Amino acid sequence: MKKAALLVPLMLALMVAGCSWLPDSSLEYRKAAVTDPIKVPEGGVFIGEQPLYAVPRQDERLTGPREDEDRFQPPRPPQLVVLGNAPDKENDEPVPEGESAKALLGRDGNGYPIIMMSTRYAWAWEYVGDALKQTDLKVNDRDREVGIFYLKVPNRYELGAREAQLKLSHTTNGIQVAVLNEKGTALVEKTPGLAILERIYDELD
Repeated sequence: MKKAALLVPLMLALMVAGCSWLPDSSLEYRKAAVTDPIKVPEGGVFIGEQPLYAVPRQDERLTGPREDEDRFQPPRPPQLVVLGNAPDKENDEPVPEGESAKALLGRDGNGYPIIMMSTRYAWAWEYVGDALKQTDLKVNDRDREVGIFYLKVPNRYELGAREAQLKLSHTTNGIQVAVLNEKGTALVEKTPGLAILERIYDELD
C-alpha cells in the first residue's frame, strides 16, 4: 500500500518533467516560406479567391505613421440632445411690447369652452400668467414644460372642486387653453369651465 502511495507522486513528477523533453514548435511558423497565391487553372472558378480576412504582407504591416502620411481622424458622432431639453431660441425671446395676445374664446368639437391663441407658446404662457394675476384665480403652482397652471378656484365659479388645472397645448391652429379637473384627467364641466375661461379672456384683451 505504501509502495502504491509513493508511485503516484513519482509518476506525476516524471510526466511534468517529460514535457520539457518534447521539442517546442510554437515558433516554427516564422520559418515558413512565403508562397505565391494559388493560381486557378484556366476555365476554373475559385470561390475563395478574395480572402475574407486578408493577412497583409510583412512590408505592408503598420509600423507607425510616416512623415508624408496624414494621421487618421475618426469621425465624430453626431451631437445628441435630450428631447424636451433642446434649446429653443424662440422661447428665449421676450414678449414684444405692445403685442396683443391674439386670443379667441370658442368651443372645441365637443362643445367644451377653450381659448385659442395664435402666437408662440412662450408668449402665450406669459400672456396667460399675466392675465391670471388680474383675476381671483389663485395660482398654487405651475409647470411650463408641460404647460399647466395649478389653480385654486373660488366658489363663485361653481366648479365643485376647489382646484383645477389650466392646460396650454400645441395644436395646428396655435395654442389651446382649456380647464382640466384637479387630476388633469378630463375637462371640467362646460358651465364652470366657461366661467373660468371668460374671466381669463377678459384680461387677455
